Amino acid sequence: MNTFWVTFYSYKGGVGRTMSLTNVAALLAKKGRRVLLIDFDLEAPGLDSFEGLGCAKACPGVVEYVTKYLDTGKAPNIEDYVQECTPERRHLRGKLWLMPSGKKDAQYNRERAKINWTDLYEKYDGEQFVENWKAAIESIYKPDYVFIDSRTGLTDVGGICTLHFPQLVVLLYSLNNQNINGIAGVARAISNPANIKSPQLLTVATPVPSMIREKTGLLQERIQLAEKELGVKPHCQIHYDPIISLKEDILVWKAADSRPTWEYDKLREKITEYDVAGFDYLLKELERAVTDLDDERVREMRTALLREYGDRAETFYMLAKASRSFGALDDIEENLRKALEIDPYYSEAFTEFIAFLRAKKRIKEAIKICQSRIANLKHDINSPEVKETLEQLGEIGMSIGEYQIAAEAFKKLIEANTTNQESDEGDEDDAQLLAHLFNYAEARRRGGLLVSEKEYHKMVRIYERGAATEGSGSVINRLNHQQAMYIPYAMLGDTEQAMNLLVSCARLAASVSPRDRIFSVTNYTNIPLSSWLNENGNMIDALREGKLWDGTLLPPSQ
Repeated sequence: MNTFWVTFYSYKGGVGRTMSLTNVAALLAKKGRRVLLIDFDLEAPGLDSFEGLGCAKACPGVVEYVTKYLDTGKAPNIEDYVQECTPERRHLRGKLWLMPSGKKDAQYNRERAKINWTDLYEKYDGEQFVENWKAAIESIYKPDYVFIDSRTGLTDVGGICTLHFPQLVVLLYSLNNQNINGIAGVARAISNPANIKSPQLLTVATPVPSMIREKTGLLQERIQLAEKELGVKPHCQIHYDPIISLKEDILVWKAADSRPTWEYDKLREKITEYDVAGFDYLLKELERAVTDLDDERVREMRTALLREYGDRAETFYMLAKASRSFGALDDIEENLRKALEIDPYYSEAFTEFIAFLRAKKRIKEAIKICQSRIANLKHDINSPEVKETLEQLGEIGMSIGEYQIAAEAFKKLIEANTTNQESDEGDEDDAQLLAHLFNYAEARRRGGLLVSEKEYHKMVRIYERGAATEGSGSVINRLNHQQAMYIPYAMLGDTEQAMNLLVSCARLAASVSPRDRIFSVTNYTNIPLSSWLNENGNMIDALREGKLWDGTLLPPSQ
């Protein structure tokens, strides 16, 4: 196990340093990594103000830890100064811990003011103290990453955070002269060739104004100045967003498709690239070896991952990918099953395992895996992991005629969207709700149960409002939507509109590659385009005879 130590530093405040640190850490934890945060901005601490982390306030931290050492000459128990973050109503595949700055009470301020960091090093063996501090964290918490939020400016504390603790310093700066010149000076001090332990540097321009891209202009001039002073273009840019400045929030958990989330994820990816000894490094090396078909390197990475990270779901997921590439089919199932046993929340492993079982025609086993996963997921119905499992369970049930199982799964998905149940007026999740309503109705219809006209009317209203109308989405999605929606129209006696949709499907399919596979409404699996068109033709023929494709008689045309 190797821990990668990263300090986030800014010469001036107001550049979103703490916000960046917290959101990148949240992304890593979401992806299954173990991250410990240390708030070293002792004069203006802020990590515990992120309520989304789920950390208690007024807890002892850095100041009390250092004070205890100075008073006793012995490093205190690190566990008394670190707390695990437990976000409300959110499951993290990884772990997050916080070592706060301290209690932030009157005693905290007195103790903080008394700490002389120069004396700590010169009189109290501070270098060994910090090394023991790091060793205690690595031994007890075994984090993949430690993120340190450093104080701004040129200070003794900033020097410790940028020179002694980290292997990487993330330098965040805005594009004005004070920030550029200040951060460039710090970068030169950190990169002193005389210091063989100098950390690596990663530069981030933030907050960058959202301006029209241009080859010349003020923004480009400022970026060029930063490149000149720092000797490198910004590795990442984080653009200004008013939401970031208004509230201490973990945006990456709430707005997965937003620009800030994308930019924080880019920063996360860059940070992992600098770590050349940890978990992410081994995973990337294994993936590279698989791509290169380097059997010897694959075996080497496999041994290292099992030895150092044999308790991680990603280890076995990547071993399954390696097994597939090298034709070891028996190992694929074993590794995917192990990954899901370690972490039932691991969506990639779950999706891959279900696809594997379906390809092997082991459908009953796939249903059991879905049911077992739902039982193991302790989160509420609205969690994405539960929803994706119910969707898989519903599709599998429909594909083999287990309509009761499918109906129960789709019903739970509808119940998860209580807002849409109460009012179907313009909700942004219309398309998803429409799919669940349709699937629930079809599962019952095919199982011999009655579906009311009211339910079909609701589907038609949502569809016509624009959730999945002609012209929206990819061609393949439109083919699926239009073919599916012919059923509600037909069941309401509107055979003309039902026929229009099917005929439109036949025309639209001309723009799809013959090699594409289309989701079939009849058997809930992806089938070749030619087979899909044959099914569509059968639906048209049956509709002319007053029936659905499966022989269900339709009401008289309106």
